[in-house]
Amino acid sequence: MILATVSCPSGYSATQTAKCVDILSSLYNCGSVGFICSSKYRICSAGVCKTAPTTQLSGATFIPAWVGTSTDDDIQQVSLPVNVTLYNYSTSLVTVSSNGLLCLGSCTIAYANENLPTALVGGPTAFVFWYDLAINDGTGQMVSYSTSGTAPNRITGFEYYLSSTANPSSYYHFLILFYENLPNIVEYVYLEISDGESSAGPSMTYSVDQAFAVAYNTTLQFDTNAGTYIRLG
Repeated sequence: MILATVSCPSGYSATQTAKCVDILSSLYNCGSVGFICSSKYRICSAGVCKTAPTTQLSGATFIPAWVGTSTDDDIQQVSLPVNVTLYNYSTSLVTVSSNGLLCLGSCTIAYANENLPTALVGGPTAFVFWYDLAINDGTGQMVSYSTSGTAPNRITGFEYYLSSTANPSSYYHFLILFYENLPNIVEYVYLEISDGESSAGPSMTYSVDQAFAVAYNTTLQFDTNAGTYIRLG
């Protein structure tokens, strides 16, 4: 029998039926095709069975209202010790959405993403991963934030570890980074993103209708003043 072949992107491996499967975050193909994590583990992170992914931000603060509870379609304001800047607008008061948005003006609890610009938000907004996401209590899922370093070189980060409302066993782990000495610059770091199908493309608005649009450890850096972006990884 001649098996079909397929070329898979980084983080995926081909099965005998020529299908690319996620071997970095799939509980059923963790590290290699067909390896299933036992029931004591909640996720597969970087190809290793774990109870939660490794936290990236040091000394981070959890969004208080989302601690110890399941959360879906909610927004919370966060007061920062330093201004963040997008499109030449600076503020230290931002609004975090559980659906993968960070707003410098008015925000939305809408879970269904749409074409940009949208009237659902008012003011500069980081659409890092606008999708129907949720926090499930007892899983370690959370959104946290921190500011590190000393002026004028402080870095403010927001770390999201969430799951899909439709599929609680999936998970999405990504960061938003702002640099005090680089106003108008914002970085999106996609550490591990479940879903490799084409539906993942429209959900982040970056690469519409393309399968595997969000590869592991992809970093996108946007210059909101110049209206440009580069892919760093």
